[in-house]
Amino acid sequence: MSECIRAEVIGTGVRVTVVQPGFVETPFLDRRPEGHILDPDDVAAAVLYAVQQPPQVDVNEIVIRPVGQAR
Repeated sequence: MSECIRAEVIGTGVRVTVVQPGFVETPFLDRRPEGHILDPDDVAAAVLYAVQQPPQVDVNEIVIRPVGQAR
């Protein structure tokens, strides 16, 4: 879907970034996985990184995982 949106906004200055976080500490997390878990601020920092890039830079995808998460 992101590729379709990206194709539709070519030439408008709009940038599209897919953020794929791993386990994040939220009320929706039914069970806490073993090992490390991301804080919501960790994900927010990754999003800020993408939006703070210069206009000519397009960050297509960010995958952020806690240390030790296999997938």
